[in-house]
Amino acid sequence: MAFAINKVQGVRPANPHSPNKKRSPLAGWLGKKPAPSSESELPVLDVAGGLNRALRNSQTRQEKSPSSGMQENPVREALSAIEAALYAIDRVRDILEQACEVTISAKEADDAGGRALLAESYDELRLSINEALEKVDPRASVLIGTGQRHIDVMLGGRAKYSVSPVRLDVGERGLDLPPPADAFATDHEIDEVLAHLDKALGRADRAAASFCRDAQYLIARMKAEAAANV
Repeated sequence: MAFAINKVQGVRPANPHSPNKKRSPLAGWLGKKPAPSSESELPVLDVAGGLNRALRNSQTRQEKSPSSGMQENPVREALSAIEAALYAIDRVRDILEQACEVTISAKEADDAGGRALLAESYDELRLSINEALEKVDPRASVLIGTGQRHIDVMLGGRAKYSVSPVRLDVGERGLDLPPPADAFATDHEIDEVLAHLDKALGRADRAAASFCRDAQYLIARMKAEAAANV
């Protein structure tokens, strides 16, 4: 199964010869300059190969051991949910980038009619994020969709590891993307929307980075369990 993290800012397979750091597509418009050690920079994580191998190996072990296959491995279940969530985050980020392009185009438009059409396009993209989240894989829904809950993985005894959900809808508690109330009639409104889009991109990227860190821990846990059962 392919692993969808290649489009997520700062969360890509590590390359020892490249820093792999990416600026927001709105950095120039918002007057931002890349800082050498900015706290907003996301860690470069190489979990793609490990996650795919862990899921495949777990499935192989269950197929070889029918009795253990009767019950879903909780670590594998959590990893599958994380993978599905990362696919969905890729989709959300694609929509956000399209919304950025539309909004920047409005900034460059001179006539009110053209800006109004672009505002309508932005609003359609904005609302399509919620629509996309309503249709995500059920496994991803618990982490970023409408039926959110923590995924608790019991580790033995009373110990457990929790994967926390993240809201990525367009509401104030999620991506916080406002509608174009004045149809992009003023530069001020466009600048406000661009600022919200920049923060939304950052939120999506931080969610992906957090899920990748969860995956790294769970992959290590799965490998340790497999080694103990050899």
